[in-house]
Amino acid sequence: MQYGDNKVLKDISFIIKEGSKVTIAGKTGVGKTTMMNILMRLYPFQKGRILIGGKEITKIRIRDVRKNISYISQTPYILEDTLKNNIILGEDTITEEQIRSVAKEIGFENTLSQFKNGLEEKITKSKLSYGQLQMIAFLRAILHKANIYIFDEPTSNIDLKTEDRIQKLIDRITKESTVIIIAHRKSTIESSDKIIYLKDGKVDMIKNKC
Repeated sequence: MQYGDNKVLKDISFIIKEGSKVTIAGKTGVGKTTMMNILMRLYPFQKGRILIGGKEITKIRIRDVRKNISYISQTPYILEDTLKNNIILGEDTITEEQIRSVAKEIGFENTLSQFKNGLEEKITKSKLSYGQLQMIAFLRAILHKANIYIFDEPTSNIDLKTEDRIQKLIDRITKESTVIIIAHRKSTIESSDKIIYLKDGKVDMIKNKC
């Protein structure tokens, strides 16, 4: 598989079952994030095929692909707006009660209470820690329900207690959606149904746990 003139992913072939939790593992630079960017059609590719539900991804509208994929990157984006607007992103059907319920479940309610104006607090990226940015991204992804969730190093810079809550939350999400995780932490890898190890842009090994 390649995009542009660069051959980044080579001779890659695997299947991810609907409703499963799969980890993409490997050292930095082996193509993990690139693979996810191609899946979301952020990069065009010239060779290879990607199928979602048996349909070639190039025959699905880009808008529909991205609508059905919820992605948390290593560097979550933040708008210079209220905390609430950063979470709902214009989806007015998401209520404050829903936000607080998920925040409590992932251990973010204490942080919410620290904002003087609560969900109406105006925030900027510079005012938040990296861990806080990730938690806001989690709230966003979970509240905007999707068929496929992609988590890029979801528990980096988060304490072990919060990591445990997030792992349990991901397990719950997997009951209704397909989850793909890019991860290095052993705890994340071991809890997956399938682990795909990449090396030098190729699949080095696939380990099925069920």
